[in-house]
Amino acid sequence: MPVHFIHVGKTGGSAIKQAIREAGEPETRFGKIFLHPHPFTLAEVPPDHPVFFSVRDPMARFVSSFYSRLRKGRPKYFREWTDSEREVFALFETPQALAAGLVSSDAAIRTKALGAMSEIRQLRREMRIWLESPALLKQRSGSIVYIARQETLAQDWEQIKKVLALPGDLVLPSDPKAAHRSGGSEDRSLDQTATRALMRWYAKDYRLLAFCERLRRERGWGSPVDGPTTGTMIASQASWALLRLRRRVSRIRVPG
Repeated sequence: MPVHFIHVGKTGGSAIKQAIREAGEPETRFGKIFLHPHPFTLAEVPPDHPVFFSVRDPMARFVSSFYSRLRKGRPKYFREWTDSEREVFALFETPQALAAGLVSSDAAIRTKALGAMSEIRQLRREMRIWLESPALLKQRSGSIVYIARQETLAQDWEQIKKVLALPGDLVLPSDPKAAHRSGGSEDRSLDQTATRALMRWYAKDYRLLAFCERLRRERGWGSPVDGPTTGTMIASQASWALLRLRRRVSRIRVPG
């Protein structure tokens, strides 16, 4: 029976696949590894087949995805901007600018920001596209043999090798091109407004992440990675709801 690797975008999957391919895709304790391409999802894996994958904080994925398209996919790939992307990056030069634009008081800026989240493929591909929902994860939890975190990937990789019985000398690539990551010199800061906007935008992904993190802690996988607290999430949702209410009120015309 094969073991499946689900490549959730911008979570360290390129590094994992590169390491396994360079080793000749060795057999695991479960059998052959299927290194699936990006479009393949958890729902497509036969329910009784073992599977592993990696996840990441949605805000960090957003920042990484933004800069990946700003670089046109470099260093590993190259894909020219679309006309829509060219317009987006002329208006929003940083992740902070785009995230804040989602809740801007300027309707034109807000519309452009909302459009960017749909126009740019890397931004619209949330983790739930691959993993669907906490309900599916719970249903498949018996066949999930490991969940890694991009934030602790080096440590997780050592455990993955033990779980799969891979050769101990397999190493993750250190070359940014092979691992499909940037040099890390970009401005990745997000202020409170941007943070709350993104937490609201990626609320479903945060619920997925919370389930994954609980499973990791229960099974002793990797090190715990702290995420937004429940209070912070509630505050973010309340702030978003208040903003929407204010906009609706501002559009109400009082009879003269």
